[in-house]
Formats: sequence, structure tokens, C-alpha cells
Amino acid sequence: MDLRAICSSSLPKGKALTKTLRMMKLTAIILLSTCLAATANGYSQKVTLSERNAPLDVIFKKIKAQCGYTFVYRDEWFKHAKKVTLDMKDVLVTDALDACFKGQPFYYAIVERTVVIYKKDPLSSPAPSNLQSAAGPPPVDIKGKVVNEKGEPMEGVTVTVKGTFNSTSARANGEFTLTSVNENAVLVFSYIGYKTQEVPIKGKTKLTVTLVLNHNDITMSEVVITAIGVTQLKDQTGTTSSAIKKEDIAGSGEAGLINSLAGKASGVRIGKSNGDPGSGSVIQIRGSNTIQGASQPLIILDGIPVSNDNLGNINVSQQSRLDDINPNDIESVQVLKGASAAALWGSRAANGVIVIVTKNGAYEKKPVVQYSFTQSFDKINVFTPLQNKYGQGAGGVWNRTAQGSWGDKIVNRTGGDDVMNQTGAYFISDVTGSKIYPVTTKNATQTFLKENYDKVFQTGKYREHDVSIGGGGKKVSYFFSYGNLSQEGIIRNSDYTRHTVRLNTKVQITDKFSWNNKFTYTNTKSNRIAQAGENTNGILLGLLRNAPDFDITEYIGTYVAGGTAYQGRQRMYRRQIGENQSPDYNNPLWTIYQQRSGTEVNRFIMAPELQLEPLQWLNVIVRGGFDYYGDDRSTFFPTGSSSSLRSLGRWEKDDITSREMNLDAIVKASRDISKDISLTATVGVNYNDRYRSTNSNVLTSFAVNAALPSTILNPDPAASTWDRTITDIRSNRGYGILAFNLFDQLFVSASGTFEAASTIKGTFFYPSADIAWQFSDLIKSNILSFGKFRASYGKVGIQPAPYKFHTLVTTGFSSFGGAYLISGESGNPGLQPEVKTEYEIGTDLRLFNNRIQLGVTYYNSETKDVLFSVKANPSSGYNFNYKNAAVIANKGIEIDLTAKVLKIKDFQLSINSNFNANKNKVVDIAGTETVDIGGTSKAVKGYPMSAFYLPGTLQSSDGKLTLDANGFPQVDTKSRVLGDPNPDWRGGVGMTFNWKKLDFSFLFEHSHGGDYINRTRITLYGFGTHADVGNEITLTEALKNVNGVTFAAGTTLRGNIANFGGGNVLLDEAWYNGRGGGLGFNKVNDLYVEDATWTKLRNVTLGYTFSNIQLTKKILFNSIKLSVTGRDLILWTKLKGVDPETNNYGVSNAFGMNYFNNPGTKSVLLNLQVTF
Repeated sequence: MDLRAICSSSLPKGKALTKTLRMMKLTAIILLSTCLAATANGYSQKVTLSERNAPLDVIFKKIKAQCGYTFVYRDEWFKHAKKVTLDMKDVLVTDALDACFKGQPFYYAIVERTVVIYKKDPLSSPAPSNLQSAAGPPPVDIKGKVVNEKGEPMEGVTVTVKGTFNSTSARANGEFTLTSVNENAVLVFSYIGYKTQEVPIKGKTKLTVTLVLNHNDITMSEVVITAIGVTQLKDQTGTTSSAIKKEDIAGSGEAGLINSLAGKASGVRIGKSNGDPGSGSVIQIRGSNTIQGASQPLIILDGIPVSNDNLGNINVSQQSRLDDINPNDIESVQVLKGASAAALWGSRAANGVIVIVTKNGAYEKKPVVQYSFTQSFDKINVFTPLQNKYGQGAGGVWNRTAQGSWGDKIVNRTGGDDVMNQTGAYFISDVTGSKIYPVTTKNATQTFLKENYDKVFQTGKYREHDVSIGGGGKKVSYFFSYGNLSQEGIIRNSDYTRHTVRLNTKVQITDKFSWNNKFTYTNTKSNRIAQAGENTNGILLGLLRNAPDFDITEYIGTYVAGGTAYQGRQRMYRRQIGENQSPDYNNPLWTIYQQRSGTEVNRFIMAPELQLEPLQWLNVIVRGGFDYYGDDRSTFFPTGSSSSLRSLGRWEKDDITSREMNLDAIVKASRDISKDISLTATVGVNYNDRYRSTNSNVLTSFAVNAALPSTILNPDPAASTWDRTITDIRSNRGYGILAFNLFDQLFVSASGTFEAASTIKGTFFYPSADIAWQFSDLIKSNILSFGKFRASYGKVGIQPAPYKFHTLVTTGFSSFGGAYLISGESGNPGLQPEVKTEYEIGTDLRLFNNRIQLGVTYYNSETKDVLFSVKANPSSGYNFNYKNAAVIANKGIEIDLTAKVLKIKDFQLSINSNFNANKNKVVDIAGTETVDIGGTSKAVKGYPMSAFYLPGTLQSSDGKLTLDANGFPQVDTKSRVLGDPNPDWRGGVGMTFNWKKLDFSFLFEHSHGGDYINRTRITLYGFGTHADVGNEITLTEALKNVNGVTFAAGTTLRGNIANFGGGNVLLDEAWYNGRGGGLGFNKVNDLYVEDATWTKLRNVTLGYTFSNIQLTKKILFNSIKLSVTGRDLILWTKLKGVDPETNNYGVSNAFGMNYFNNPGTKSVLLNLQVTF
């Protein structure tokens, strides 16, 4: 923090700036001081003074000599000030200052080791009320205490007798004392960031005042946390960032930290994988910047980088490691979006930086205990509509082994019992013990859509307990918390638990030396069910393809044929007596209850920090970081599971160890170059080491049919494979920052980072610069309270994947005598990091006495040397070359608006909103036209990232459909771009309403435009189970189907009517099972690309707070708050049966497609918070 004494009484001749500008300089310093007041600890220091008729500045020098305080003031103020006589021994600094300023026209505030003094203008106040006649009432002494809305003491609050110069400041415990006060006086309590309040004494001779201060309309000068973990006034920065309040995070209703950020910051997209408990989510800031490189932003927790890994596999969506952090431990979240703000992290910052600060205790503060309990009830937010009119079969005829449900009309059956063949093979259910024979004639009219649905899904719920205690003494502060989350998913038998322990401590060893340490431990366990959308073991794949007239209850049992019993067989709609060991698809209950995917993660994060202030203008920080987790995973497929890979049994065991060590040494110096120009110089060095080890074991072809994993499933070495992968990335950075403050109006900063890493050769330089001009200092306006223009420029990067310099070899076999296999990808010794260059310009405005705050930003970035694997020339002997070969561009606009709409007595109403429009483009891909990202998503030259690239309709040069002889569109087997999932714009709008102790808030999030392709719907059309293909129509004219068969007018049949430009045609089973639907990509896919626009009621909360609840004589609750929250309760979208936020590809750059994704959720939460 740069706080300096102001000693000059006037500006030199020739300067155009006015006295008002100089006062703005002082005001800015006061704002900086007050915003950081929470860290003040010097009130406990004592001084000894013995002076007679001494000027104030002499007293200040004495205090500075004894305690090291810096005083901020203007010399000319004290020319006519009263001289002071003091004789004090071992008194608090605040007591000494109170004595100095008694009867003086000055105020003061203490922050850390700085005393800021400012002058009260007597012309703006009525005549001092202490100038009364001798006959007036005698003065009294006033003692009181100031607390915030949580009942916590507030230090540094200015307490003034209205209309006089008699004032003081609240001490660290919130207490204050005023002497010689008129019994009819009014006390004025003021503190920047809070509303000024006036309290009449009303004749009391001995008064104790406890106040709860209300927040001002908008905090006048926010403090931001930079990329290296130091604070800076937002009004003095030329970069843009978004702050997310801890109350908004804790009140979001989300179990994980990532999803709690959704809709709260412009330019930030949070993409959920699905509604599985603990499943991962993607964070994207200002669009995609890379193709195959790291796409997530860097996470800085308490000054150190930590992992947000999402190491998935093909069977289950895994957790994002950021969700290991308890959201209730968060003090603040800052999103640094631009390259300039993030440049100090070099090649790890191209995707932005999220800076997270956890809670601390406070010096000289009694312990504050808080307890919170949350109970959530979760439901599926949207489900694919299915038909229940037609049974299993094809061509209108029932068939028990048919893949689709194009069979007979169910209501036309005779009813009664089905006819069965009881002379041959049969099935004995393990569920009910029933004996089931193959059906030969289907008579029953019962359908099971709801029953099957209820057997798979349930009301999910989670219970969360959090307890914390924070406080401190004169030299030590502490914050301890424990959190326990236990979640049951909406899919039966899925669960997730999280235990977190945190201990944050601060020790003021000496006046110049302090030690901080933040430690957290997390244990998570989960079973997310061994399945994924697009494999044949998938839950929704098996459920949605299931025939509506097949009951999935009897899913496991014994198949008996020819006198032989085959135990542990699976029964599903195409194998109704378990006659095949490898069914086409899993019965969803088999997936839920027989397959397993368990994980257990133990994680430790520690961030120790030493701070040294050898001189008043010099600060030294040495900060360490250690982030370790062990992730033990086990996935089990018993014999009889779907697919040849798993039908004989499969057990996968992964042990993942990840460790990141970080060390920073930072030196910061702040000096005045002249009375109007100051300089802050920062230099630092960083060492970082990231290590990961993965041990993988796979056991297949079980010798015995086991329902649980065991090492004796198959002792044959040929049935077992083992491999180990190790990556170790090291980097060193050296960086420097020069920041100039010119006239407290113009702020210029430049930085440079040199970086060397094990993944690249040589050293790379990442520069940045930003400028902020507070132009409102030159404007007098009743409308404009504050105005700033800002601009910035910076370069950041993405490192190449490790071990790409050389061509690698892998072992072909793990047993003795195994050979080695040369990698199909050639090494490249000339690799460089991807480099993103970005500039941004914008403005920050506050209007109408700070009631409205507006921020507007335009940014433009280009990422060059983007890395990916390019197909190699076959003559080279390799399949791929990994090289720098692409360019990606992003540009857009961001708008953030906050407004206090109404504030009348106990009633407050405020709104906040954000808007972002980003345009992304793959400018160039050298050596190819497309690069695969995942599934249908590709990077295509000239198009946005993640474009849908697959076959569509055959079209003429003017874009018209080329129809066949029967009037149907044809398939163009050549793939092309069919859609873009990136939205045109995104935004959020929220409102907060407070009336006395009642509060109400809501947040809407909207995503406008972009495309979505629902391949679940396309596939189910072919299977005949989707509701769209369950229609029965009577033709009013003769129509042809895709095969050229004509159906006469008056015919009643199953299907739909469409016109593709050549007249009406019949869409029936032939169409939906061919080019119009079903399995595979060789379809008219562009006809199914839909508008992805959606709006969600992200959360809505109603709460009431009870204050000062006396439970017993010894137990007093400061507050009890009860609230109810709805999360994602309403979804508006044109898409049918799908939540467009869920992503088939999990945490990746590919999105915008559904293929039997697990559904999302909506929730109602009840919360109890107790503070005592």
C-alpha cells in the first residue's frame, strides 16, 4: 500500500490543476485507507508523550519515532492549530490522538500503520454547539461502541458531535469515548462504505451506544486483488475485473464453487456437465483461446496457484478440483479477464485468472461462532418426452427382439395375459424370484414409462453442515472451519460426500514482521455410476431406447437353458430372458446397481507467507504454496455388461497423485518522486513445479462371475494390463512492475515477465501496460460522481504439452521380454508457447451520488502459434506432427451495471446486471482445414471454435435443398459446418430487496443465440420412442414416403407430414430409420440444428433474520437467519426435452450437443444460519 505524507501547501506556478484536484488526491488516499481498514492492527500499540505547548506536527514525529506510524496531512492546515500539552505514559495511540485533536477542526483515521488526517470545513456546519452560555446544561462524557450488521466491532469509525469539531475514532474493539458533550447533542457516525448515521443523546448523562451501520448505496472505492495476491484500488487500475461477493456465492444454492459463479460476471461462461453429484463444470472467460491446450483459467487461492483438474474417463463425468474448496470459506472472488491483468503469470494466464481469497479472523476480536445448515431437494429440470402408444417391433408388428418401438398400436391389443413359451429356456429373477418365459404373443396393454422413470430417478438431496470460529488477540488472529456435505443424486445409488477443514492464522511477530498461514484439508468420496452418455452402458441410453411396454424391474437373474443355469445374467428389452451374455444396451437398473465407479480424493493445500516491512516505504513478501491430492478411482463392470469390451467383466483401477509447489519472493517499494508524482516498483521471482503420476490397472475376462471387484477375478497375467504415466513441469519466472501515480488523477502501470519452462526452450517475455485517468476530477457535476477512462495491453501464453520435444517410445507389453513401440507423433524441438495478445479499452462511471455504477469494456485478442497435432506426410513414418500452427481471435464488449433503485427508511431495492457479446474465429490452421475437438465439434478455418462439423443435406450452389424423386432431401456425405454453439450474447439480471430484517433476491441468466444439436432426439426418432414419432394421422391427400410408396387419402397411419420444397411428403418409419434419424452421423443433420437460446431463473431467495435471541442466561445468539432458496427452478427454451447447459463432452472446448446426457437439476433449499 502506498500512503505518503503530503507536505506542500500549494502547487507550483504554471500548474493547471486546482485546489480541488489536490483535495481529490487526499480523498483517494483516505478511500484506500478505509477500504483496507479490516487489516488494521495497530490500535493496541502504546506511546509515552510529555510535551508542553507543542505543535501538532511535533507530536506526530514523536508518535512516529515510537511506533513507526506515517501521517498523511497538509502543512498549511496546522499553521493556526492549537498547540498541545500532553503528559501521558503507556497510553493507546488512539487516546493520544484524541487528546491532540480535542477542540481541533480535524478528523483522523488509522489504517495499518498510517494516520490519515483531514479537515472539517466549519462553513458547512452550524455554529458549534459547545459555545453555549454558562447557564446552559452541563456537558457529559459519552461512551459507546460501533458494530456492523453482524454484530462485529468496527474500528476506525469516525464519531463526531454534530456541528462541532469534537470527534474521535472507534478503537479495535469498536468502543469510543467523547468528553464534554452537550446533553442535547447529536452524534454523527461515519465510515466510508457505510451510511452516515445521526443518533441523538436525548439528555442521557451516561450513554452506551451500539449501532448497526447500513451499507452505502455503492462502495465508493473497491479494492481488487491482483494476480500476485496484493491489493490495489480499483479506481486506480487500467484493467477490468469482476468481483463476486461471498454472500452471492454462499446463497447460490450450489454445492460446488464453480457453479455458484454462474450469471454473476460478464464474459464468464460456466458450463455444467450434468446434474450428477459432484460432476465437473467448465469455466470459460472471453471465449476459446486454444484448440488442444489448457482451456481453463488459472486459479489463484490465497496468492498461490492451485489445481482445477478434471481428469475424466470414458465411463463417468469426474469432479472439477476447484469444487474441493468449501464455498462457505470464501471471502471474495475476483475474475481477472484481460491479458494485462494476468500477464504476471506468463504462459499460464491466456484463459484468464480467478483470484480467490478465503476468510480470516481479526485482531483483538472476541470469538465469533457461526453455524449453517442447508437441506436441498433436487429434481430433474427437464426430461425427454417419450411415446407410449406403440410397442416394440417394426413395420407395425410386435417383436420382442426388435431394436425399435415401431410395433403394433398398444390399445389395439386384446388385453389380458401375454402368451408365453413355457417349454424351453426361461429366466429366474433375482429381484422378485419370478420365473419369466419368452413372450410369443403380446396381449397386455400396460405401459411402463412412469414406473421405469421412477425406478431410475429419485428426489435428490443434500445436507450440508458448516461451523466456523474466528477472532484474535493483540498479535494473533485465527479462522477455523469445518464443513460436511452429503449428497444423494437424482439417479438412484449415486452419491457424493465432502469433508473440509480449514485453519487460517495471522501472527504479528513484531511491528515490522508478520507470519500468515492458510491450510485446508478436503476429503471427497463419490459413486457417480459407471456410465456415460454415448456408451452402451449409459443410463439414459438404456432407459430412453427401452420399449414403452417393457418393465425394467426384473433386471438381473439366472438364465436357464438346456438344464444349465447361467447366473448373473442381465435382462433388458431386447434380451427378455437374459439369453445373451453381451446385450445390446444395459438395462438402466443394471448400470445403477451392478456397475460401480467409486472415487476418493484426499487433498491438502497450504499457503504460508512472511511479510517484512524493513522501511516505511519498503515491503517484502515471501510466499510458499503446496497443493497435493491423491485421487483413487475404481470402475467395475461385472460379466454380462453391455459391449464386447465389458461383457466378460472389466475392472479398472486408477491411482492419481498430483502435486504443485510454488514459491514467490516479492519486493515492493513506494516513493514520492515529487509532491505530485509517486512511484511504486515491484519485483518478484517465482519457482513452480507441477507433478502428476497415474498408475492404471485393467483386469478383464473374469474367470468367475463376480458381483464385486476382487484380485482373484482372474490371475492370468494376460488378462491384466498395467501402465504408469508421469509428467513433471517446472517453470521459473522473474517479473517487475512500475506503477506511477500522477496528481492522484492519472495512473500508469507497466510490467514485464520473463519465463523459462521445461516444456519450451529458451526464455519468453510477456509485457503488459495499463493506464487509468480519473477525468471526473476536472468536472463538477451533480450527475457524475466518478468517471474513469482505462486502457490496457498485454501478452500471455499457454505452454506446450510436456515431453513434445522428442519422439517418445512406449512399452508394448509389461511382462518380461516386451518390446517398445515408437510413438506415432514425431517430436518437435522447435516448440513455442501459444501467445495471446490483447488490448482493451473501457470506462467506469458512478452517477447520482454513487447510486449507479456502470462499467463498459471493449476487448480484442489474437492467439498465435496455437498448438495442435497435424496429420503428417505418410512418407515421414509418423501419423501426426505436434506444432505451432493456428491463429484464434476473440473480440467483444462487456457491460456491468449496478444501481440502488430505492432507499427509503427501512426499505432498499437494488439491481445488478451484466452483458457480454463475444465473437470468436479460427483465423488460420496451417496444414489442414479442420481439427477435431470432440464428437461433432471441430476447429474449422474461418469459423468460430467448436463449430458443428458433420454431414447434412445436399444443397445447390444457392443453398436450396436438392430433393430426390420422392420430394425428400438427400444426404451430402461430405461434412461441412452446420452450426455454431457459441451464443451471440449472454447476460444476467438480479435484484435485491431489503425491508427491515426481511430480504429477497433473485438472479436471471440469459444466453441468446447460438446453435444446438440434439442427437438424442435424432437417435430416438429412429428407435421410435420419442414423442414426436408417436403421432397418428389421417391423410387428406395421397402422400409418398421416402421409399416412394404411396398412401391413399383417408389412410390412418403413424407418422408426420412435411414439405421440404417439393410438396407434402409422409415422414414414417422408413424416413426416421434412415436419413431422417437413428444411429450414425450420415443423416440430414442440419435439419435438426436448433436455436440454443435459453433463460434460467438461476436462483431466488427469501430470508428473515432474528437478532439478539436469548436462549439461556449464558447463551445469546447474535442472529438467526432462516431462508429458502430456489435454484434453476425455471428454464425457458425452445429446445425439447433437454437442458442446453448440460454437455455431452464434459469439461472441454466441445459443447452444444446432447447425446443421452444425464439431465440437469432444479432445487429447493432450506437454510439456517446462527451466529453467536
